[in-house]
Amino acid sequence: MILRCGKCGVETPEELGFCTNCKTRFIPRNVYDLQLSDFAYGPDQRAIESLKVTGPLPYIIKNLTVADLEKRMLSKLSQEAHQVTYPSTLDAMIRKCATTLALDSLPDAFVVEGGAPNAFTFGSEEKACLVVYSSLLESADEFEQTAVLGHELGHVKSGHMLYHTLAEVLGRGASLSASLFGLNILSIPIQLALLSWHRESEVTADRASLLVVKDVNVVTSLLKKLALSPNPVGEQNVPSEPGVLESASELFRTHPILSKRIKLVREFASSSEFLRAKKKIELQQTVLRGLLPFCRYCGTKKASEALFCPSCRKAQV
Repeated sequence: MILRCGKCGVETPEELGFCTNCKTRFIPRNVYDLQLSDFAYGPDQRAIESLKVTGPLPYIIKNLTVADLEKRMLSKLSQEAHQVTYPSTLDAMIRKCATTLALDSLPDAFVVEGGAPNAFTFGSEEKACLVVYSSLLESADEFEQTAVLGHELGHVKSGHMLYHTLAEVLGRGASLSASLFGLNILSIPIQLALLSWHRESEVTADRASLLVVKDVNVVTSLLKKLALSPNPVGEQNVPSEPGVLESASELFRTHPILSKRIKLVREFASSSEFLRAKKKIELQQTVLRGLLPFCRYCGTKKASEALFCPSCRKAQV
């Protein structure tokens, strides 16, 4: 069935879930959607709430950091990458992950040729961008690719974008870039707090990755592969056992050490929290086709959660 997007008016096949033009989701928010509270890592959510009340920080991030960095990144990507478009295998994978995580819209996605196997997101809550290196697509199998996309879209779902972008800049450890972005006015405690939160945000994103692939072995296999290559901010996630030295080394890192990440994602995989979130996703997939604000058969307007049309009485699933 062809649907007309309520935001931009472009017609798109229903099964795609998101408009092919403006990337807005067709189905309104509903009780079947996966919520952030269903899988978020507690320390991540508490830290981001604390960061929101740290005086001028939100203003600095949005007006001095993100806007300028986003312009530079998009300019660079326009020269060095190609945008992911419909129809393509990667576009389909992104849409599937976004549907599972119940995103309101798709990020713009780009593939950069070569480079170390990795992926990252940047931008703002209003406009997120996802970047994947072709070397990662070549080295990862289909399930690991899905896990990567689920991880990055987990950051988007979690509202990490503004603070994530700032923490990524700090993670580079370059005083010149910090000065250029106006970050030299941030105190060391606030910088450390941002980097600490960034590490905790990765745990939430790892949980999102697990929810889209539903196999903890896929996620841990992916993490081990990525640990062998430098990430975009120049860190090296060398496998190690957590201890005093490793904990100290994390202070200026944007990602937790590998052994800690694997431990935490395995704990989530065996938790009742994961089972509840997994069942919720399965229910959402069962009723998804019936959650449109109009009848799939006669076009009559209906409540998005109504599983029977009030006019023709046909079941919507």
